[in-house]
Amino acid sequence: MEQKRNASLRDLLKPKHALVALAMALAPTLTYGQTRSGTFDASFGTGGQVTTDFVGAGDGVGAIAVQPDGKLVAVGGATINGQADFALARYNGNGTLDTSFGKNGRATTDLGGRYQGANSVALQADWKIVVAGGSVIGLFDNFALARYNSNGTLDTSFGTGGTVITNFGEVSSRAYSVAVQPNGKIVVAGYANIDGSEDFALVRYNADGTLDDTFGAGGKVITDFGLVQQGFSYAFANSLAVQLDGKIVVAGQALLGSGFDFALARYNSNGELDTSFGTSGKVITDFTPNDGANSVAVLPDGRIVVAGQANVDRGYGFALVRYNSDGTVDTSFGSGGKVSTDFGLLDQGFSNAYAASLAVEPDGSMVAAGRAYFNEGFHSGMARYNSDGTLDTSFGTGGKVTVDFHGPYDYDQFGSVVVQLDGKIVVAVNGIGDFTLVRYNN
Repeated sequence: MEQKRNASLRDLLKPKHALVALAMALAPTLTYGQTRSGTFDASFGTGGQVTTDFVGAGDGVGAIAVQPDGKLVAVGGATINGQADFALARYNGNGTLDTSFGKNGRATTDLGGRYQGANSVALQADWKIVVAGGSVIGLFDNFALARYNSNGTLDTSFGTGGTVITNFGEVSSRAYSVAVQPNGKIVVAGYANIDGSEDFALVRYNADGTLDDTFGAGGKVITDFGLVQQGFSYAFANSLAVQLDGKIVVAGQALLGSGFDFALARYNSNGELDTSFGTSGKVITDFTPNDGANSVAVLPDGRIVVAGQANVDRGYGFALVRYNSDGTVDTSFGSGGKVSTDFGLLDQGFSNAYAASLAVEPDGSMVAAGRAYFNEGFHSGMARYNSDGTLDTSFGTGGKVTVDFHGPYDYDQFGSVVVQLDGKIVVAVNGIGDFTLVRYNN
């Protein structure tokens, strides 16, 4: 029991947009109350679930986006001829593959590396699709981007034949989040190994895929956490959001002293840290030792909400923090600006859960999706919160939904979550071995 409770820091705090691919897929065992809100939407796929195979096992969804016409774009990785490539699929509103996209609804791209996977997707105003992730070339991982036309073909006006590889020298780096600014420029966040440290890394590209030399140093920005205090930085940027004023908010986790904390940075449109935010552009938020942020959203009023995991009483749980626009914690949210949600305390005496993704609904309510330990394994968990941070008890059972897609001892988890215009919630499932999406009633 103790070993299960105290999972390694690397497992608990690693960037949660990485793909997970397991081969076995069984019918889900429902473990939540059959309430109206938070039940599977039977009009989507088969009983609320859609599974898409590319070529055998080894596929996984990294992110989802909803097009203005309601179609869903899912991106991730697929194993093609023994090598992982970028993979995309587009679905109609009922969950069927959109055969006007790519080849029978699917598209794959080899960016030239030994291993490639897409972690994030953004839609342009012209409906082109920008995908970001990583590509291992030689010994090192690199930022990797591809842009697709609305029909799923590579946009050859972007980069080299539709793809762009960006490195930070002979070091590893990887992109975890992408956004398209109103002016068409593309900003990407992740991490880079600089001088033996791990730092937040941002890159901005012009609309044609060239580096934007008006941003940072030649289009790149590196931000360390902890150099002054401890002599090294160990920080990962997992998610970014662009404010209405063009400022860029990045969230992740940083190791400071004996444990990880929520770490945020905000940048001006030229890539400089925004000194009006937090302390010289950075904010560190500590729940207890070993916390981390995996997803960030900017609200219409300029406040910022972040989701991840925190060390709660007897284990780990979903954690949310809301900030005012200046980076101070918004004390009107939750308890002093923070919310933590356990999964499993009543049943097993401890909680082991984290939120991998966050979606904000038009009324200010929030859905967080990720992983929870129950039924002798790590499985899929989700919670919905009112705008003040309290659990929405009309959703699922007491505000939570848990699903075991495999059975005892096996692994699955919710990844990217989005809310459709009609309020229905679509979530990616990792750990099943194919692209898998589920949709819930709101």
